[in-house]
Amino acid sequence: MEVERRERSMREESAGGMVDPLPGALRRRMSSTARHLITSTTTWMDTLWDPKVHLLRAPVSYPDWSHMVRETSWYALGLLTRGAPGDLERALQALETVLDHQFDRSGAVHHGTWRHYPDEPEPGPTAEEWCDYDPNWREFIGCALLLILHEFEPSLPASAIDRIDRALALAAEGALIRAVAPSYTNIALMGAYLFDAAGHRQTNHQLRTAGERLARQVHDLWVRTSTFPEFNAPTYYGVDLFALALWRACAPSQALRRLGVQMEQQLWHQIADRYHPDLRTIVGPYDRTYGMDMRRYPALTGLWIALVTGSERAPLPPAGPCAGPQAHDWCFAPCFALLGAMPPVGAVARLNALTGPHHVTTVIEEAPRRTATSWLGPRHMIGAQDAGGTKSRAGEQYCPVTVHWAAPGTGDDVYWLRAAAGTAVDADVDTSGVLRLAPLHADGERTSLTFEAYTPHAEQLTPDHWQLPGMTVRLSAEQHLRVTSTDSGGRLRITVSPATADTSSPLYLILRFAPHD
Repeated sequence: MEVERRERSMREESAGGMVDPLPGALRRRMSSTARHLITSTTTWMDTLWDPKVHLLRAPVSYPDWSHMVRETSWYALGLLTRGAPGDLERALQALETVLDHQFDRSGAVHHGTWRHYPDEPEPGPTAEEWCDYDPNWREFIGCALLLILHEFEPSLPASAIDRIDRALALAAEGALIRAVAPSYTNIALMGAYLFDAAGHRQTNHQLRTAGERLARQVHDLWVRTSTFPEFNAPTYYGVDLFALALWRACAPSQALRRLGVQMEQQLWHQIADRYHPDLRTIVGPYDRTYGMDMRRYPALTGLWIALVTGSERAPLPPAGPCAGPQAHDWCFAPCFALLGAMPPVGAVARLNALTGPHHVTTVIEEAPRRTATSWLGPRHMIGAQDAGGTKSRAGEQYCPVTVHWAAPGTGDDVYWLRAAAGTAVDADVDTSGVLRLAPLHADGERTSLTFEAYTPHAEQLTPDHWQLPGMTVRLSAEQHLRVTSTDSGGRLRITVSPATADTSSPLYLILRFAPHD
């Protein structure tokens, strides 16, 4: 390595201290869609660049963070990939500043991770994870730095490479002590690559062994059910695909490369099974989601699908990169585009066209058993999860019951219905699209179920019949029902409960859906 650095220094001296970007193996096989995605997102990030502090400003919808450290590392990769005049110089400025904001406190819980933003105080001795620091920035930024080195090391000055290698060593040290669980899918996948690739660069056998061990642990969980415990997350499946693409394309370990290809291909099949190419979103249930309509925010899986279908057919906001919900995730796009999507042929076909109504069942976990069922038809789709009473109540991210349908008329809007936050429910949808629900309460009673709906209004709500724009819903249960509703801020809340105070019979609710123009 020392010989290589001396040769690099000689090249820098002859070029006045800078080396022109060289085409890497990944860049040479980039598709036109990938190039467009890099250009559009990097150009948008240009508008966020603050030349005074050499970081990206936070989008206007994130006022708590003045600037973004992690996203600036992704911007640096976008600049290096775009390779326009001045991009290399700016990328080096960005990288130097990102490296300045890493914590170097051996023995501390936050050792090796990074600040979210430059004004964030360093955690103290009683620091709490997530409140005072984010341990996952080790994996997010570390993997971005490794991808930069994989493709652009010949373009970088030796001093920058030395600093990056030092940062990777710190990140790996902290991540090794943290010992993330293999069930924390997106971080474990990135962590395995961080250990393997950083260990290879440092000739550190302990790190490389840790990388292969974590990779095999994640894979062992996968083979039990052929899915990840962090199930059907429109944002975090995108991180999973990023990490698996790193395994497939960049990992020094042949074991990671082999396992990465296997899981990446199967994950694409699972995404395609639950993706509706006309509604342009993934059907539920969702273990973690930041929105119910992927065309209203940049879900990371949507960015990957765009690399397969093209931007016009992709589940992304039609305006392209702009401020809005989860706007910072646009910054991740250059990493995805550089690595490239490699779904199987069958998955590509299903991402581009719905072949007909179909039903999907996935056993997420066996003990305790947790099962997801989904049904997709021409104009609507339904998702449900039965966790046997073991999951917490529905929240803003966890959605055990979801329904999407095409809005009436000539537009392409999508309306939806979900179990409202705070509602504990087990549910399943059968092969004919009938949804069965059992609300669960902490005291064991099964008394009510509340839905949240995104529609402009409700035309009619009765105990056995709901008339919503574009959708008729018919309800049935063993007892008489009572339906109440409130409308707030364009969201309709509908609560279904027994009509009498007698709760001796559990409330099992059946919903049948009939979409219409």
